[in-house]
Amino acid sequence: MYSEYKVLAAYQVKMETSQRMTPKRRWLFLLGLVILILAGLSVIFTRQLAQSRQEADYLLALQELAFNKYLNPPASYDGVAHLGAWDGYLYAAPEYQCVLGGHYGLLAHSGTEMDKTVLWLQPGQECWPDHPNCGYSLQKFTDEQALEYAVLAADGGPFGPASPDPDNPVMDWNYIYVPTCDGSFHFGDAAVDYDGDGVPDHFHNGLRQTSAAVSLMKELFPNSRKILIVGSSNGGYGTFGTTPIVRLAFPNAELYVLNDSGPGLFRIKEPALWPNLIETWNLTPMLPSDCPECKTQLIYLFDWLLNRDPELKIGMYSSYQDAVISNVVGINGEENERLLRSTTDQIHQNHPDTFKRYFIQGDSHYISDFYNQVNGITVWDWLDALVNDHTSWKDILE
Repeated sequence: MYSEYKVLAAYQVKMETSQRMTPKRRWLFLLGLVILILAGLSVIFTRQLAQSRQEADYLLALQELAFNKYLNPPASYDGVAHLGAWDGYLYAAPEYQCVLGGHYGLLAHSGTEMDKTVLWLQPGQECWPDHPNCGYSLQKFTDEQALEYAVLAADGGPFGPASPDPDNPVMDWNYIYVPTCDGSFHFGDAAVDYDGDGVPDHFHNGLRQTSAAVSLMKELFPNSRKILIVGSSNGGYGTFGTTPIVRLAFPNAELYVLNDSGPGLFRIKEPALWPNLIETWNLTPMLPSDCPECKTQLIYLFDWLLNRDPELKIGMYSSYQDAVISNVVGINGEENERLLRSTTDQIHQNHPDTFKRYFIQGDSHYISDFYNQVNGITVWDWLDALVNDHTSWKDILE
């Protein structure tokens, strides 16, 4: 922009001078002015061309990382049910089945701000060999009951559209609600034989399911210019893999992420957990080769994305010693705090305007109170500043 201002200033000076020139000098002046304007336009064009090439290279990199593996052709659903404020979409094909079997479903809600959409990743259970969450449940649900259960979860707090809090800045947006039943943070891509009998018995279809959700969002809300990707706990971990899928489907949208208590951190002492999950869930194709840190901690994928996506902003909420996360990933509260501080300090230093935190003392899990205040700023205030690009969006460390 500085070069453009110089061109305009020079133009004003020369116009004032030209009024006192002879015809010959005026002709020379006009020739020089044209050359000056063309030079300025060349600078602008060169910058725009470089940005366009950068954006094209970024989208190509995401495609090569397999984030578009199931976007084209888009997934087709097998039925639609009307459930209060929501429409439920059923996916009965076996490739979308849950980790222990069973059909998959998504929820959608049309808001009054049709060009703004929330992609909401449900929290839930993760699953890997020897993890206690991987057992079979004796309770069975019909497809209708499963969709009704998802509606209860979506309507159970102040964030959703059915009972919106008046201070919720996205209450009038469209919503796509993404239930979790893949056991792999919403982006695994593997059929795995856990019991060693040679037959796959656990189906980590997170990449397919999340791609189906993004495809449904593209079908229902194709003009979304602002998209908030939000997830808590397991869903927070899911924001890492979901963000690139959304970018591929909506290359021109402004993307915002609210990662609530899913910071992408794991035990680093042997046996290290994250490398085991990468292998079990077949995540290697989605981790960039030029991000070696991504293979040690998932959180570094945010740094990689922010380096390449100028229309992406990420907000992360957490308590310092989150007891649930610490227990699941095999570390104690103090280790969790050290990892959380060191990794996010680095990312915030690299991206001070596009990566900011709302960290609180203690070991709580999830945003339990959107009116909680740190330095006079509530979580609602902080979220509003994020999605509306206000200068009041701050990095908040209690």
